[in-house]
Amino acid sequence: SNGAVATSHLPDLLMACASGLSGSATEIGTPGQPFGDPRTPIAFEAALAVSALSLLRDETVARLRICPNCSWLFVDRSRNASRLWCDMAVCGNRQKANRYYRRRSAAREVPNA
Repeated sequence: SNGAVATSHLPDLLMACASGLSGSATEIGTPGQPFGDPRTPIAFEAALAVSALSLLRDETVARLRICPNCSWLFVDRSRNASRLWCDMAVCGNRQKANRYYRRRSAAREVPNA
């Protein structure tokens, strides 16, 4: 497959998207597994589609950002909408460590007066 959804699965995928956007529980699979067997590609694609499309239904779309380090999308939920990275444990830590290293290096290069 080239990343396309199999035509036979399109109705399930569209139902999952519509159901997710309406805020109601999906009814595609068994209880506890709304998109069927989670190991199948269609279940993953349907869950991903519902998640992505649900971002477009309200004010969260205005807070979507792209992380400058890894290019992942994230929702900036900070109070003043000023978050700079996707996750503190990954890109935030890396960015803070780089800034610290640059400050320390610059301080060492300044000759004593």
